[in-house]
Amino acid sequence: MPSGKRVVVVVDDEPNMVDMLSTFLKIKGFNVHGVYSGTEALATITAEKPDIVLLDLMLPDIDGIDVCRRLRANPDFATLPIVMVTARTDPGSVARANQAGANGYLTKPVSLSNLIAEIDRLT
Repeated sequence: MPSGKRVVVVVDDEPNMVDMLSTFLKIKGFNVHGVYSGTEALATITAEKPDIVLLDLMLPDIDGIDVCRRLRANPDFATLPIVMVTARTDPGSVARANQAGANGYLTKPVSLSNLIAEIDRLT
């Protein structure tokens, strides 16, 4: 991996969640872009070409599953690590995330040590 900070896009419709994750990741040395909708996520990911995406399932416009599918359909992002970070714990949501191409699935409230372990595993 080239030197420099790893770039993370945090996608969540809850500003407090974006702020908390962004602050934590910045302290850990990441370059973080926080966005609040699926539309913003797709635009930011296209522009920034991040190393990993932390993606909520429930977003106000395009849900996280659809964002994941759209990214997987784009050859530029077919292998981009995507971790779902969501309050949804039901097996159906986990299965849909996996089918859409997510690389990981963490439930809220997210353990920050598990989050870093997942990022390190995938980047």
